[in-house]
Amino acid sequence: MTPALLFAVLAGPAPGGCPVTFTDVAAQAGLHFVHDRGATPEHRLPEMYGSGVAWLDYDNDGWMDLYVVQSGPLPPAPRTEKSLDHLYHNNHDGTFTDVTEKAGIRNMNYGMGAVAADYDNDGFVDLYVTGYRGNVLYHNNGDGTFTDVTAKAGVAGPRWGTAAAWADFDGDGYLDLFVGQYADDTRDKDLFCGDRAAGIRDYCPPVMYDGTLSVLYRNNGDGTFTDVTKSSGLGKAVGKVLGAMFVDLDLDGRPDLYIVNDGLMNFLFHNLGKGTFEDISVSSGTGFGLDGNPKGGMGVDAGDLDADGLPDLVVANYETEMNEHYRNLGSGVFEDLSITSGLGPPTVNHVKFGLNFLDADNSGNLDVFVASGHIFERPRRQGMTFAQPLQLFWNDGRGRFEERACGSAFSQPVVARGSAVADYDNDGDPDIAVSTSGGPLLLLRNDGAHGRWLGVELVGKKSNRQGIGARLVAETPSGRKLTRFVEAGSSYLSSSDPRVLFGLAAEASVKTLTIYWPSGIVQVVDNLPAGRYVRIEETAAKGH
Repeated sequence: MTPALLFAVLAGPAPGGCPVTFTDVAAQAGLHFVHDRGATPEHRLPEMYGSGVAWLDYDNDGWMDLYVVQSGPLPPAPRTEKSLDHLYHNNHDGTFTDVTEKAGIRNMNYGMGAVAADYDNDGFVDLYVTGYRGNVLYHNNGDGTFTDVTAKAGVAGPRWGTAAAWADFDGDGYLDLFVGQYADDTRDKDLFCGDRAAGIRDYCPPVMYDGTLSVLYRNNGDGTFTDVTKSSGLGKAVGKVLGAMFVDLDLDGRPDLYIVNDGLMNFLFHNLGKGTFEDISVSSGTGFGLDGNPKGGMGVDAGDLDADGLPDLVVANYETEMNEHYRNLGSGVFEDLSITSGLGPPTVNHVKFGLNFLDADNSGNLDVFVASGHIFERPRRQGMTFAQPLQLFWNDGRGRFEERACGSAFSQPVVARGSAVADYDNDGDPDIAVSTSGGPLLLLRNDGAHGRWLGVELVGKKSNRQGIGARLVAETPSGRKLTRFVEAGSSYLSSSDPRVLFGLAAEASVKTLTIYWPSGIVQVVDNLPAGRYVRIEETAAKGH
């Protein structure tokens, strides 16, 4: 480690603090969820991980509800009522009500992740939940209840589903589904790690397990899906997937697929159109870290960090490994700015999982949130701890970052896992839900964001109903341009608010909002005043 890098690691958060404060209000909001990791004396591999969270407006009342994934006990141990995932309804007053039973949610699998999207374009958001030895597709019935349609849809998926993401990769107006798979643990019981002489087991490191193939499903438009993994060009991508997302990285109107692997090369698949992808993992510069080696990748997010209109990538990695910050140079090429941007060095001593972009103070600049926690109860490296602090990296507007202390939530170490962003109280600033391994759910309410804002909800017509995959460019009266993307699935096993929230700083309006719909339609809306959410329906052709 160079002296400069060592200084950056030890420096800690900037003494100036944050212009906003995040406060954990989960208990007072009625979110009393506690994660069960299913710990056993056998120390089986899935116990080391943890689950994700998904924000969704399942009842179309304009307020984000929250789905939280539960895990243990591990199969073949019997499941109980305590093993259920939970759905919480937003009461519009800062509190939530548990509606799991009322909604018909009966997921008894050992859960991993969740991603929400309206896959059948009926106007109601559905849920796909991944798990160890079982994935579930819940269809939203439109009356506050869900039905398990996994078998009918044909998306039971791989043996150990992890990160999932939705996008219309073939441009037919229906959302397709990528389902990542983690390791092949079929020989788990034959492995022994720990002190054999004393008969004390410990968790075996993930490197001892082989990777496996993930699955890409094409939406047939009739409620069923077809496995197109091989025909699409993804058939040789053996990995250990913990993060995945679709985003149009080259702005050609087609969603590309970025896959984050644990201990193996990350994959970037460029969408060629006509249902096929090209593997550009190596040539793009996003497959490896600065040292040319694969990393222990966990979470991922994409967005325009430096205001050049192109989506950049940041990957959350294992301990001793920095977060990787890939700046998009265009034409499928990325530059690794992990050290020079400031996003990497302060994360070296963390095991990073959840990672989200958000404009914390509505300045118009995307900041970066990181949720960390070790996988070993007794970490093997001296000085490491099981529980670790959350981190927020402040963007100076030019893609340079500085860690800031943003309230008591950032000084209390937790064993964090999945994280997702939403404006759950509709006050115009982004809040954060964080799951923990074996602990309580966190709801970090954002207080003090004084910048003006505009929220946008899309309604697709020719495009998929939610406009997943759309690119939005807001131009303010001063000439500033802000670019945002609509996604379904990111971070670690999680899914954020699909609405786009523009921070406008001191500006009172958006002069023009240009929407590049997945269908190819370009729509322009003029003169949108700040301080409200607007619902914009896709037009039949370019226009105002």
